[in-house]
Amino acid sequence: MRLTGPDPPAGDGEKSDRDPGGTAEGVWWRTASLAVAVIAITILPAFMTGALAIRLGDDIGIDLAGIGGLYGVLFGTAALASAPTGRLVQRLGWETGIRAAAAGTGVALISMATFSDAWWAAWWPIAALFALAGVAAAASQGASNLALVRSVPPDRFGLLFGLKHSAVPIAAMLGGLAVPSIALTIGWRQAFAIAAVLAFATMLAVPLRRDRTGTAVVSRAPKQRPTTPASTLAALAVAAALGHAGIDALGAFVVPYAASVGVAEGLAGILLTVGSLAGLVTRLAAGWMVDSRQHAGLAWIAALLLSGSLGFFVLAAGGRPFLVIGTLIAFAGGWGWAGLLTFVVVRANPETAAVATGIANTGKYIGAALGPVIFGYLAEQASFVTAWTAACVVLLAGGVLMGAIRLTPAGREMAAPPQKHAP
Repeated sequence: MRLTGPDPPAGDGEKSDRDPGGTAEGVWWRTASLAVAVIAITILPAFMTGALAIRLGDDIGIDLAGIGGLYGVLFGTAALASAPTGRLVQRLGWETGIRAAAAGTGVALISMATFSDAWWAAWWPIAALFALAGVAAAASQGASNLALVRSVPPDRFGLLFGLKHSAVPIAAMLGGLAVPSIALTIGWRQAFAIAAVLAFATMLAVPLRRDRTGTAVVSRAPKQRPTTPASTLAALAVAAALGHAGIDALGAFVVPYAASVGVAEGLAGILLTVGSLAGLVTRLAAGWMVDSRQHAGLAWIAALLLSGSLGFFVLAAGGRPFLVIGTLIAFAGGWGWAGLLTFVVVRANPETAAVATGIANTGKYIGAALGPVIFGYLAEQASFVTAWTAACVVLLAGGVLMGAIRLTPAGREMAAPPQKHAP
């Protein structure tokens, strides 16, 4: 069953937009791999900085509020850039979007590795790099979504969007692994440098599309409005903002929190890795379920948000004895829903995937920007228990709002069985 509508005809001398680089079995996965890789790469500046917070604090003196502020700069910039870059990528093509996103992230990471201690301590030069990384992260979302819609068979959307959103837990896992394997052995600057190499490698891996004469071309799509009303996309953005505000704070501060309750720094990094793995598994499992049913409702997303809030409650109430179980529940529920939201939005807006997801992702970035700043301040000025309690309330509100959207006419249409969207 088709979920994306009829293919646009391929004109003489060029490929269909539905065939960027070839979508035959055994070929489309290359595009899918790039779509996943660019998401993981563009979020590395944030998660690596959070995981290396103790090293940065010891060497340069950046406190938790400063780390939260850098998160705020990156995701705040991404929020402002999300809708504009979505429209731009829709016009220029996913190949250009992925190249630009990976290149911008690579520049930011190599600069972080080479900037002097004085520039780090001054904060604003690093903040400028995080702003650049924020624009790259925003562009990567629209580019990866468009790449998947143009290249992947519709009956695999669920698993592939789940895998794509698993790139964020993968980035957090890499950040956590960087602590014992690199930061505590050869240094935190080398960790940023290695991440920069990965970013530039992703940029170079994007293939050039060529027409029948061998001339390089770029996939383009006509400018269109999303099918879903803007008000519904905005409401979804608010719910996404609430969800990401809490869970991105966990990604930023779980390592220093674990250290504060007596866990060794290396083990705290491994805890971040294991928690991220729980989020990754949940996203993949949710995607597999979507493909088996070819359907996903907003109620599923609400349920995962509510379970994530339970994880934060356990963290707030349990302390060290319940550290691992609280982290696992919070990551699994708090991160498990993102692929489902993208699937629902893209299925309802197949011809304007970059534009529609650009609007919805604005909320995600607003939450990711404000969450670490607010919760970092609460952790610094009050306690981690206060911060986790606030995160519990925020995710609970996001789940309730997502459930309310499901009851609206547009929400019911988005959650309808796929035949209502089929041509």
